[in-house]
Amino acid sequence: MSAKERTPTTAVAGLDGGGLEVREAQRYLARYGYLSGVERAAADEGRLSEPLEAGLRRFQRFARLHVTGTLTVETLKLMRQPRCPMPDFQPEELGGPGVEDSDPFVFSSNVWDQRNLRWSLQTGTPDLADEAAAVQRAFDSWAAQVPLTFTQVSSGTAAELTVEWLTGDHGDGSPFDGSGGAGFNIYAHAFYPEDGRIHFDEAESWAHSHGSGNVDLESVALHEIGHALGLRHSGLSDAVMYFAINSQRRALHEADIRGIKSRYPPVVAAPGQRAVAVPVWALKNGGGSGTVQVDLGTTRRVLAWGHVTMVDSLNDADRDNAWAIEVFDVDGNRPGGFIFGGEHFGSEEAPCNVYSGAFTGRARRITFRATSIHTFDLDIFGTGNILLLDDLEGIE
Repeated sequence: MSAKERTPTTAVAGLDGGGLEVREAQRYLARYGYLSGVERAAADEGRLSEPLEAGLRRFQRFARLHVTGTLTVETLKLMRQPRCPMPDFQPEELGGPGVEDSDPFVFSSNVWDQRNLRWSLQTGTPDLADEAAAVQRAFDSWAAQVPLTFTQVSSGTAAELTVEWLTGDHGDGSPFDGSGGAGFNIYAHAFYPEDGRIHFDEAESWAHSHGSGNVDLESVALHEIGHALGLRHSGLSDAVMYFAINSQRRALHEADIRGIKSRYPPVVAAPGQRAVAVPVWALKNGGGSGTVQVDLGTTRRVLAWGHVTMVDSLNDADRDNAWAIEVFDVDGNRPGGFIFGGEHFGSEEAPCNVYSGAFTGRARRITFRATSIHTFDLDIFGTGNILLLDDLEGIE
């Protein structure tokens, strides 16, 4: 259901006069990146103000709630759910991926340069005898989508990723708050590449299922490993990278898959070539997304563009059959993104069936991404194309 289709919900009583709920919301928005430093300084403690209204709108838009700029019941309920303590945005972004940015499916920070990663269990939990197996399954779910491997090594061996169970203030700047804590009920946290630390709160009751006071380890590990690989939060409630943790979720959503594939594409080496064409496809069983990176070996002057060669309809061919093949990344930088439509192109806030076109300039590594916007409707096939412009003078 889109944001505009939701029924407006009742604002919290006493909002205009201020109160504990408003202070709670203000702390939440400041902690998770919905208020800039200037807005935090300008916010009126305990009362609805323009900075707080702006932060509420950002949160409601990101979380696919009805956007009102007021503290509605559904907004407060969501803020009170257990969640990951990683900020959804950095305050200076004033929105960031999924809000004002042009690609709501990618929630990224840095990435690992190497593709064969080791992980070690530094300390476990007495709640489970096989916690390492659950963590390895979570690693394997991500590895099934991208060219990464995760190998467990002993705790005394050097490892890129480390897993630990800790309690309270454990010295990393992000203290745990205990089981059902008085803060925001934090289960675990992780750090972006290339830090490698993944921490779980020992005060929680860890199990192989979610509910009745237990926390499902594999679900939480799947989410935190996403952070450790460089993904950020999603506002899609079905995604593993959703910021709130309210259910057992062990299967990656298409948004998670699109995000991780965008950050870790397979690489095709193409040194010394005057022209390159590489296949790229977006299939339903691959999350509706596909990426490939071409490494030219040296920085060259290029013209690059994506081209759809075939569309295979899986359902009815209607107006929401949107797709794109784009030049997604050039030497670590985004040259553009989807052109977004409103109500007239597919669903509200979804990419429409046009894309940002070609890239020309100097580059060494070019990443193409294919996207099928509605994966239940169609698969797409195409090519990523590169023409070396600095070689054209030698062609008769």
